Amino acid sequence: MLIIEDSEDDCFLLVRALKQEFDLSNERVDTADTFRAALLTRQWDIVLSDYFMPQFDALAALKILQEQEKDLPFIIVSGKIGELEAVRAMKGGAHDYIMKGDQARLIPAIRRELREAAIRAERRRAEHDLHEQLHFRQALIDSIPNPIFFANPDGVFLGCNRAFENFSGLVQSQIVGKTIFDIVPRSLAERFEESDRELFRHRGTQIYESSISFADGAIHDVIFYKATFNNVDNSLGGLVGTILDITERKQTEEKLRYMSTHDALTGLYNRAYFKEEMERLEQGRQFPVSIVVADVDRLKNVNDTLGHAAGDELIIRAALLLKGAFRAEDVVARIGGDEFAVLLPSADTVAVDEALHRLAARLKSYNESNVEAALSMSLGAATAVKGDRLEETLRLADKRMYHDKSTKSCVTAEGCRGDISFHQP
Repeated sequence: MLIIEDSEDDCFLLVRALKQEFDLSNERVDTADTFRAALLTRQWDIVLSDYFMPQFDALAALKILQEQEKDLPFIIVSGKIGELEAVRAMKGGAHDYIMKGDQARLIPAIRRELREAAIRAERRRAEHDLHEQLHFRQALIDSIPNPIFFANPDGVFLGCNRAFENFSGLVQSQIVGKTIFDIVPRSLAERFEESDRELFRHRGTQIYESSISFADGAIHDVIFYKATFNNVDNSLGGLVGTILDITERKQTEEKLRYMSTHDALTGLYNRAYFKEEMERLEQGRQFPVSIVVADVDRLKNVNDTLGHAAGDELIIRAALLLKGAFRAEDVVARIGGDEFAVLLPSADTVAVDEALHRLAARLKSYNESNVEAALSMSLGAATAVKGDRLEETLRLADKRMYHDKSTKSCVTAEGCRGDISFHQP
């Protein structure tokens, strides 16, 4: 873990808390130069960063990571960051932001980001040692649009087509006679070599999907097709391989999957996904299950007086506050124009009250720093035990939210102090 922090005491307390949960090796830096040096000297799993420091800040650190094309989970742990700074940090590439001392959110967030980073890393590992022996005429293989190449049983490239040259960024004279170790980093080449050994042992075919970097520097999703071939005397001649680029198809699939489960404005889960999770939890009988319904007050007034862009900004701020107040495993969703819902698995009424008080504290802190753009929300909560229907629990939480809204004395933007209240008998 690489920790960007100017306070040795804060770093010590953070590391001490995390070592109770992780087998942790760490280093502290507090300037751009020491950060760059640390990135070069070790292979890091994750970066935790304070937001404001005398000589450095989180946004500058994110820029350095982008310049070096490092895909590292980056979590901001700060005691001073406001919601607007958090938005800028998330847009700059931060994966999450957590207030100092909030270990209940920090530890699950670290585990989540490590899991997601491992998935991304796995997809980038190209198990590719695509070879071929020149049994065809060069003109024929050059007419084929997909990359094709040959190699002998020792892993030496025998030839390739023009599409492979474009893929690798090398001309054929730079490829023939070389091995995979001359073309890709050693760690990646060793994986390809092991894959080829397996193929040569069984003398068959291999078809697998992976992600690799093309000559244009972009990561592409591809399907590898590899097969062994024999010489005229039936001895093993080597292998031939080709690549099918499926990047656009995968991007389209991922975009459709994301759009089907997320709200476009806030990035939270949408109503459809929220309903699916309700059904899953109910069928799995993972009780108790609690539901919180939140509604942004005076949104119509903001839209009418300041415009819909201001109303959208209000919704985004509310989404950030809600996401920050609940646990990593809770499902925070936007289920309507100004209405949100949170699904809390294995959470009883005590856990819900704690989450709502966290939300109240965050909202109070936000409003103290944003007096002219104060945010007010009404809430209702309900808890289901074994045998209860979650649809009825959601309906009860929604009813309590409307009761909360109706009992507020503040009904106009001019007279409202911007706050939060909740109702859960």
